[in-house]
Amino acid sequence: EADNQANAAALVGQLQELKTEAQAIAQKIGELDQERVEHTLVAETLSGLDGSRKCYRMIGGVLTERTVAEVLPAIKENMTKLEGICDELHEKLLGKEKEMQAFQAKHNIREPQKRTIASAE
Repeated sequence: EADNQANAAALVGQLQELKTEAQAIAQKIGELDQERVEHTLVAETLSGLDGSRKCYRMIGGVLTERTVAEVLPAIKENMTKLEGICDELHEKLLGKEKEMQAFQAKHNIREPQKRTIASAE
């Protein structure tokens, strides 16, 4: 009996670890997606400006003076890279979710149902 409980606790611990990994991936996706949105806004703003106009760009914590023509292609390239990374992370997240489902099925682990309290009006 005690051995069974220890084994069950270990399995639940492993499942929780998988959930934590999935949450970390989802959080990173959210951060990168927000960064991509910011890049999009900057690119849209700069697109309407003259290419020789001065603009400032933060590179590694240092504010540098450049022209719109220099900065815009770099921002668009960063947007493309961010989209690619987000796509990769989405695939990784789907894989992690499938891994969790397979783990639960293999070890016959069912999550407790969330109870809802019906209001009596």
